[in-house]
Amino acid sequence: MEQPDLPPGFANEVLNSLTAHIAVLDVGGRIVSVNEAWRRFARENNGECETFYVGANYLAVCREAIRRGGDGALVEMLDSIRAVLRGDRDHFEIEYPCNSPTEERWFIVRVTRCRREATASIIVSHEDITARKRAEEDLRRAKEALEAANRDLEQALAREQQAARTDYLTSICNRRHFFDLAEHAFEVSRRYRHPLSVILFDVDHFKQVNDRWGHQIGDEILKSVARIAGEHLRDSDVLARYGGEEFAVLLPESDARQALIVADRIRESIAAHHIADDEGTVKVTISAGIANALGGDDALDRLIHRADQALYAAKKAGRNRVTTFSLSNHSST
Repeated sequence: MEQPDLPPGFANEVLNSLTAHIAVLDVGGRIVSVNEAWRRFARENNGECETFYVGANYLAVCREAIRRGGDGALVEMLDSIRAVLRGDRDHFEIEYPCNSPTEERWFIVRVTRCRREATASIIVSHEDITARKRAEEDLRRAKEALEAANRDLEQALAREQQAARTDYLTSICNRRHFFDLAEHAFEVSRRYRHPLSVILFDVDHFKQVNDRWGHQIGDEILKSVARIAGEHLRDSDVLARYGGEEFAVLLPESDARQALIVADRIRESIAAHHIADDEGTVKVTISAGIANALGGDDALDRLIHRADQALYAAKKAGRNRVTTFSLSNHSST
C-alpha cells in the first residue's frame, strides 16, 4: 500500500525534537544543516548566532580542535569521518571528552553516510553521555572501594587466623594449632605407614629462673629457645609452644633415631646460648623426650603420652638430656 505523504517540515520537526546535536555535511565536509539541539549547544558554548557552523567546514573545525590540544579520540574521529566521506566506510561511532571550563563532559559521535538519489551526505550526531560516564565512574570507584574493603577484610581475617594459630610470645605455633597439624600428620602416618616422631622438651628449672631473674628475662629465654630450636628444623617440621616453658616438635617422615639427632642438636645449642643481664649471664638447659608412631597406635594421644613419659624419664635421670621412649626408659644421651 502507498505510504501517506508526510506534512511539509515534518522531518525538521523530528530532528529538532531530538536531544542529540545533529548536523548534515556535504561530501566535502561542509555543514549544510543543523538541528535545534546543535544550535542551542553552539549558543550555550560559543555565544554565536543560531546559524553557527552552518557553511563552515566540519573537518576544519575538527582540525582546529586537535591543534588546540584535542586527545587521540578527536584524531580518530577525524580520520573516520574522512573514511566515510570517501565511501570507505558507511558509519562509525566513538566516545570522546569535550570539557567545558567548568565541568568534565563526554559525548558520543555517530557518523553515517546517507545517499538519496544522486546526492550523498553525511549525518553527524553528537550526544551528551556525561551522566552515563559519571555513573560508570561512580560504579568503577564503588567497585574499587568494595574490592579494597574486601582485601582489607581478607587481610584482617588472615591476621586473625594467624593470631589464633600463633603463640603471642614466641611467634611459633600454639598448642591448639599444633594438635590440628599433628592430627593430620598422624592420620597420614597411620594410613600409609610412614614414620612420624614427636619431641617434647621444656626448660630445666624454669621457675627458679623466673624467681631469680624476673619474668622479663624468662620471656627472653623462651623466645630464644623457640628461635634456636627452629634453626634445627625442616620446613615440614612443626615447632609449637606446648604450654608454659614446654615445647613440642612434630617430625614427619622421621623415626626415633632421626628425632634423637635433632633433639640433641637443639639441646646442645640451647646449652651453649646465654642471655646477658645487668646482674650477670643467664644460661639454661632443656630436657627432652622422644616417641615415634607405632603400628598399633589408633590415636595421636598415645604418641604424645609416650613422648611425655620419655620427657619425665629425662628429668628423673638428671635433666639436660634427651630420652627416647622405651618400655624400660633406658635409652638416653
